[in-house]
Amino acid sequence: MSKTSELFNECLAATPQDVKQRIDWSFQIADKIDSVLKERGITQKEFAKQIGRSEAEVCRWVGGTHNFTLATLAKISSALGVPLIHVTV
Repeated sequence: MSKTSELFNECLAATPQDVKQRIDWSFQIADKIDSVLKERGITQKEFAKQIGRSEAEVCRWVGGTHNFTLATLAKISSALGVPLIHVTV
């Protein structure tokens, strides 16, 4: 195993589970937004204009590293007409 792989594995092992979960959820949401936009043939620029946000912000959403608020998720979900999260009780 290379030094880089070893270091990566050590960092990954030291990452708290809640951080891993947040990152996983962020990428899942980003993938969902990106796939809906692609399915509908809507560019990030067009979507940004449609919801009154900047293209750069939409780009961050689709990049998977944005820390979404519930308000932002609700706005995106409403604009796309698809649920981005599902909470069960």
